[in-house]
Parts: sequence; C-alpha cells; structure tokens
Amino acid sequence: MQLNSAAVFLGLVATATAQIPTPNFPQIAGYFARTNATEFLERDLIQAALEDSTDGIGAETCEAFDRAAGIYDGIGAYWSTIPTYRGSESDSYNEYSKYYGKDDWVDIWASKAIKKTRTNYKRGNANFGEAFPNNTDGSGDCVGFEEVLKKGLSYTAQVAELLQLGQKARDEAEGGCRYQSNGCEEAIKAWDAAAAVYVGSLEGPDGKNEPSGSYGKAPYALADKRCRNFKNCGPDFNEFTKDVTSNVNTQVLALFGAGSHAAWNGDYTLLDKYIRLISNKVAVPLIQGTFRYYYRLSDEEFGPGTYSVLDKEVGEGGAFIFGVLPKLWACSSRGVKKAELQTKVGGEIAGLQAVNFQDVKLAFECNYRCLGITCKDVGALFDDDDAADPKPGFVACSDEDNGSDNTCAKPNKDTKTKCKLFTGKPGVKNRDKLRF
Repeated sequence: MQLNSAAVFLGLVATATAQIPTPNFPQIAGYFARTNATEFLERDLIQAALEDSTDGIGAETCEAFDRAAGIYDGIGAYWSTIPTYRGSESDSYNEYSKYYGKDDWVDIWASKAIKKTRTNYKRGNANFGEAFPNNTDGSGDCVGFEEVLKKGLSYTAQVAELLQLGQKARDEAEGGCRYQSNGCEEAIKAWDAAAAVYVGSLEGPDGKNEPSGSYGKAPYALADKRCRNFKNCGPDFNEFTKDVTSNVNTQVLALFGAGSHAAWNGDYTLLDKYIRLISNKVAVPLIQGTFRYYYRLSDEEFGPGTYSVLDKEVGEGGAFIFGVLPKLWACSSRGVKKAELQTKVGGEIAGLQAVNFQDVKLAFECNYRCLGITCKDVGALFDDDDAADPKPGFVACSDEDNGSDNTCAKPNKDTKTKCKLFTGKPGVKNRDKLRF
C-alpha cells in the first residue's frame, strides 16, 4: 500500500513538473527564464555589429559612421519599430512619449543623427549638425554622431523596449493569462523578454561576460561600467573592480525575479509596481553617465577656460541625458529646464562654453525622491581607479539631508533652499506621489 501511495505521489509530482514552466533555459545574469528568450537576448549582437563597424578601418571617421548607418537600416531595422509592443503604454514609458511628443521618438533620434540634422520633438530637441558642424562628410571625424547613435540605441532604446515588454506581460496578465491556473505562457514570455533585453547575450549566464572579459552592449553593461566610475559597485556600494556587479544591476534583476512570479501568477497589479521600480533604477547609470560627461564639459575640475569641447564628450553626454530628461521632466518642469539649457546637443553651451555642472547635478539630485532613487545609488564621481577622493566640485548628496532615504522622509531646510529652483511643477500630474 505504501509503495502504491508512493507511486501515485511520484506520478502527481511528475505531472505537476511537466505542467509548470521550469528554468531549463540559460540563465540571464542569474535570472532564471521560464521561456526561450533567445530572440530578445541576442539583440545585443546587432548592437555589437553596429559598434564594431565603427571600430575597424578608419575608426571614428565619417566613412565608419556611414557603415554604422547602413547597419541601422539593414539588420538593425527593428530599432525603428521600438517599442515593439504598443498595445498600451506603461506609466514609465509614457513619460518618454509625452516628453518627446512623438510615438517614434527612438527612430527620430537615430535617423536624425544619421542625417546629421535636427530632431523634431515637442521638447528636448537636439541639433546634431550644429553640434558637430565641421565633421559632416568625407573622411572627417564623425565621432560625435557616432556616440549619439550607438549609445542612444544601446542604452535608451533598449530601456524603452524592456519597459514596454514588461507592459505586454502586465496586459496579458490583466487579460487572464495565468500559467498557474490556465497554462497561458504569454505573460511570462514577455517578462522574460524584458529581462533578456536588459542584460543581453554577451554578458553570459552569470552576468560577467566570460570568457571574452569585456562588457556587453545592453543597459546591464552600462550599470557595471558606471559604478566603477562612481566607486559604488557591490552590495556595500564601495567596490569598483571589473568583476564586481553594479548594485543597481542586483536591484533590477531582483525585481525581474519577483516579477517573474507575478507574471506566472497573473498578478498585473504587482507587475505595474515592478515596472515602475525597474524604470526608476535603470535610470541610475544614465544619470551617472550624464554627470560624467557634463562634468568634463564644465570647468569644475581645473578652473575657468579648461572645459572640454571634444565632439566625443558632447555626443556621449547628449546620448545619456536623452534617456533621462523625460523622467526629470515628469518630476519637475523647473528642474528639466535648468538641465536642458546646459546640456542641449547643438545648443549655446555644451561644447562651446563651460557647462554649469552644478545646475545639471542639482536638477537631478533635488528630484531623486521623485525619481525613486537615492544619493547612494548614484554616488560621487571619481572617474579614476586610483583616485582617493571624488572629483573637485562633486560631493555626493546625503539621502538623509535630501529626503531620499525612505518614503516618509523630507529634505532638510538647507536642501529645500538650494533646490527651490529645481523642484515642483511635475510634468506628469502626481508623478511626485508615493506610488512611483
């Protein structure tokens, strides 16, 4: 009788196991995909092909840039369709479409960079031809155009894609897709796809990009790069070696892990929350990149008249802030105006005169609470493994003083005073409320 009971029990277990999608697919930086996300995981290979095309013969020349443009129009044609899911918009993605005022804002950025002309957004326009006026044809240096193209696609476009794939998972769940009760896999597939886009195949199953030893080409790689510059990698925010994962990546992958169970169970209200939280955290390395390059375009480090005018640094700064201006606008139309004035690609300041870096820094720091991130997440800029102290003029804010250490905190009097011109008037109604 015992044997028969055991046989029945094992049979039930086998049946249950067969019915539940188990993590038999390669891990994604430690995230266990329940479905085959290879199509989305390997999109970073197209990004790699685009970047490799600019690094060969005649690197950083306009000839090399034309090769990259050919890839965008060829095997990279899917970029013009980002986001590939448009059934509805998540709150987080909606910040981008509202700010830029165009459904095809990703393609506009890339195609106008390729054409070396001006974007036609509602807000946050860039004039690429004015930014790099002497480097537009022949064998000249097109590194500025190259940076806004490849980094705009690698980091911001992929963030847009993953946010909307998360929204697809949420919509499928709201429509009744629950593998737990009815065997529907669509919600889990979309959620796995979002995680795959964030990490990319080049990082490998453990997120360390072994055996090649270099970084990947997706937002996950950016977080690992920038935490080294800010010396806040690892669980204690105090490491900066290449083999230590960004704390932001740990947070984001943990949220994807929690969302995987919510998708399996069809809990769309939880998925709403996880999408917002992921969106908050993936902005951190973009803000760090913004700080890094606009610091170089300022005279904070070496004094008056020492700012960079390099096309490469103008292009990189523009590519990073492209991905976070919409979020800043959603929190504060005052703060975004301060940042836009200093950072506009092809504007009157960046690359022509010293950027007021403190305006850029305060525009974001004063809104960390609204953005759902902390001073600790971002840290202070060192930009050199051997540096013992942060860069001059770059003191990391205090979460306690800033009111960003927990959801019930408030900034102190001094912070309120210095932030007065950088906060208030959210571009999205109630964006500064607790649900974000």
